[in-house]
Amino acid sequence: MSERRGRHLLDGLELLPMRSEHASDVARLHYKELSWSFNGQLGPEHVQGLYEALVCSKFFFGYVIYRNGELLGFVTATTDSGQMRSSIRRAYRGKLLRVAALMLRHPSFLMGVLESLFVVPIAFKRYATKAEWLTFVTNTEVSYLTPLVAIKLIDAVRDHFHACGTSIYLAQGVKQNPKAMRLYEKLGWEVAARLVIHNIYVYRSSAHDAAMVLDKR
Repeated sequence: MSERRGRHLLDGLELLPMRSEHASDVARLHYKELSWSFNGQLGPEHVQGLYEALVCSKFFFGYVIYRNGELLGFVTATTDSGQMRSSIRRAYRGKLLRVAALMLRHPSFLMGVLESLFVVPIAFKRYATKAEWLTFVTNTEVSYLTPLVAIKLIDAVRDHFHACGTSIYLAQGVKQNPKAMRLYEKLGWEVAARLVIHNIYVYRSSAHDAAMVLDKR
């Protein structure tokens, strides 16, 4: 990609804080790219309800990138993982039987939920943080823009956490999603714990700059 073309593409990307009006677009992209995931298996309406609940939490933040009205990617995070999870319980109301059936069909989902409920909190205590990177999704239909989109989204989260005075935050990498695992490795994140379903990663403010690391792909 020439420098002129790269600059033109970068200038056309619109980075915005995630708001309620973005929930529909975000949910559609999430479902398209991650339909295999636990929340994806509960259907597109559930995914939209989940993001509508997320954006209402004061502990949640996220960023979206559009180009010519098309959502190219988004990232979500929280400054308090425990409080944020309490605020999204309404997204699962009335779905107990569906959730139970899903876990019976896919025992790995049950194991993943148990890890998130009982093991991940230990990691938060160990690193004395409540902050967590939640979701990072890019639109695979415009893969030629993925590096630019990734750099802007990663920098946005890093800068947001920095502005909040947060220097350490965690992420749960699902082993079924090797693309996410490779991203964390490229960003220089440390593996805090290797579980059955997840790897738990920790980011420290001294980690490499996102743009510099991705540029070495």
